[in-house]
Amino acid sequence: MLWGVAAIAMADGGHHSFWSVKGAHNTLYLLGSVHVLKPEDSDLPPDSLRAYDNAKALVMELDLNNISVESLLGTDLSEEMLPEGHTLAEALGPAAYGKFVAHLQPLGVEPDFFNQFQPWFAAISLEQLELARMGFESGSGVDEQFAARAQTDHKPIIALETVEQQLGIFAHLSLDEQRRFMLYTLDDAEDTAGATDAVISAWRTGDTKSLEQLLSESYAQYPELFRMLTTDRNRAWLPVITGLLHEDQDYLVIVGALHLVGKDGIVQLLQQQGFQVVQH
Repeated sequence: MLWGVAAIAMADGGHHSFWSVKGAHNTLYLLGSVHVLKPEDSDLPPDSLRAYDNAKALVMELDLNNISVESLLGTDLSEEMLPEGHTLAEALGPAAYGKFVAHLQPLGVEPDFFNQFQPWFAAISLEQLELARMGFESGSGVDEQFAARAQTDHKPIIALETVEQQLGIFAHLSLDEQRRFMLYTLDDAEDTAGATDAVISAWRTGDTKSLEQLLSESYAQYPELFRMLTTDRNRAWLPVITGLLHEDQDYLVIVGALHLVGKDGIVQLLQQQGFQVVQH
């Protein structure tokens, strides 16, 4: 998926995915995150490090320092598993399942491992395996780097949502919608390298218009899911973010980079409420 990959670097014109918003008595910083990075491309923008030092707390999609394996997978795997007696092959149908198996072969994973999992979970797992094969690591991603700093410095993290809410977006899709999501993921995986290069290039140059274009292409392919993944979550987070602009302390907000761009992105939503948002 496009929101999973990029590299951080200062743009030629001095911009990157980093903004500031002035409140009445404080400054709110917005950092576009990418959740996995290659270790050699994982430098954090200097402006964001200074913002971290000044911030009373981090505001993140999840509090990564208080997440257990059980919360990631669910205590009973009920949302990830198919109903008893059903299989992934049955849920996907022969054509889609055949494509899924073909994508697993170079990754060294047996298809039977996913036999009881719902299509959405199998699709996300395939994406993560593909990224790992290309050398991307979650530990090098923006979120985990800042969460590790916060844990060392005893700096609090304000979570915008829970793991259950994130997983629920996918778990509540119908099987037909999950099948379409798997097909989208499989088609996307066929050009993982090209899509990755496009995001990295836009990221490195601070090219928000290109990021918006990449996001709009994803919307066009699967509008309902991408509305739930981006627009709906942006609007749900907005009251928390605007509330922080009425406090006295500075905050650093770190969310996926594609949540910040576009007509329904957080930057524009803040501008619509009268706040001046400046990209650095």
